[in-house]
Amino acid sequence: MVKETEYYDVLGVTPSASEEEIRKAYYLKVLGEAYQVLSDPVQRDAYDRNGKYSISRETMLDPTAVFALLFGSELFEDYIGHLAVASMASSELAGESDNAEKLHDKLKASSISHLH
Repeated sequence: MVKETEYYDVLGVTPSASEEEIRKAYYLKVLGEAYQVLSDPVQRDAYDRNGKYSISRETMLDPTAVFALLFGSELFEDYIGHLAVASMASSELAGESDNAEKLHDKLKASSISHLH
């Protein structure tokens, strides 16, 4: 029995996760956070001027859900499984309506910027 699961929860893995699963979850989390900060002009400016601790975490989405919505969950099946991606994406979208709108706006802006 595991006494505490906070670190597992942060990475979105279970206490029975393998070392490989933990490593992959960590990589996706870090990559997702970096992408969200650097693709948002306001967040990027705050990061560039004052470092990592100056960025707003309130508007950060689950990195795995962002990748799944941007690129499709099949790219991440080897890392976290199809159902996990679908579950996380749907839970992100099931939140408050303005959160879903923010997600939609971010994804739309990202898609447009990748076309240019």
